[in-house]
Amino acid sequence: MEQQKSRCLTSPEIGALWSQYMNDSMVICVLQYFAAKSNDEETRTVIEFALGLSQKNIQDVTQIFKQEGMSIPVGFTNKDVNVDAPQLYSDILYLRYIKHLSTAGMTGYSLSVALAVRSDVRNHFLACNQSTMELDEKVTQMLLSKGLYIRAPYIPLPQEVMFVESPTFMGSLLGKNRPLNVLEIMLISANVSTNAMSRALMLGLSQVAQSPDVREFLVRGQDICKKHIKVFSTLLQDDDLPTPTTWDSEVQGATTPPFSDKMMMQQVTALVAVGLANYGMALGYSTRVDVAADYVRLMAETGQLGEDGAHIMIKHGWMEQPPQAVDRKKLSS
Repeated sequence: MEQQKSRCLTSPEIGALWSQYMNDSMVICVLQYFAAKSNDEETRTVIEFALGLSQKNIQDVTQIFKQEGMSIPVGFTNKDVNVDAPQLYSDILYLRYIKHLSTAGMTGYSLSVALAVRSDVRNHFLACNQSTMELDEKVTQMLLSKGLYIRAPYIPLPQEVMFVESPTFMGSLLGKNRPLNVLEIMLISANVSTNAMSRALMLGLSQVAQSPDVREFLVRGQDICKKHIKVFSTLLQDDDLPTPTTWDSEVQGATTPPFSDKMMMQQVTALVAVGLANYGMALGYSTRVDVAADYVRLMAETGQLGEDGAHIMIKHGWMEQPPQAVDRKKLSS
């Protein structure tokens, strides 16, 4: 009996594989459109490499599901993308999007490996992490070679080791605070960049969304990203540090939708999930109380956006339900 259980997928393994199928089926649609509209041959090679990884992931996860006799998620298909639609974003934003994918992918796959027990599932996610690291290297070098990589702020190199000697290091909500430390700068800069990419993506999607509630949701998401960028940028500027650039100018004037409204909502809710995870990690590393308080407040706002997006998806019948535990109470009633 114990050996039979050891061969079964655990709930974290099912969850990780199911989430990967949903995300990669969406990413395939996005990258197919990007590849069709890219005007730069070098950029297209990176897009096609990323596309190949997602297609392989879908094949491998599907094989595991079939072996286990599990149902295959619907996810997203060719019905959710129109590669003949006019270009909505520039090649620069294609690269920024892929950089975001690789960063989120490496984080997610590392967690999936840590939670997986069965050797084939662990090997699958280890391979995914390795290939995503390769993708990240390709897109990073591409951004650097084109002068598009926005580096985080520099600070003078420390010349001596110092220890905190007073609780004033933690700062206060009011009054003067110490300068940001490198961990805080690192995560604030990353969150500015993520919000800038998210805002540009939603700016374009809001131009082409067909449902009024989806369009309104996307406009609201843009405004929230703009507000969060301002909060983080102010923290950097108060210490005379430069702020990462935004990408709004990389959105074209097209109004024909390349994606279904269902897939647009999935893209944004995925961004919200990644944003919440980033804010949670940043909160844990922020020792200045005013910075931590900003993260708590912004997380609440981001979480509310995600909840409202879920309600829209449920209303339209777009939210595919993840596998869940058996409702024993219902069965015994």
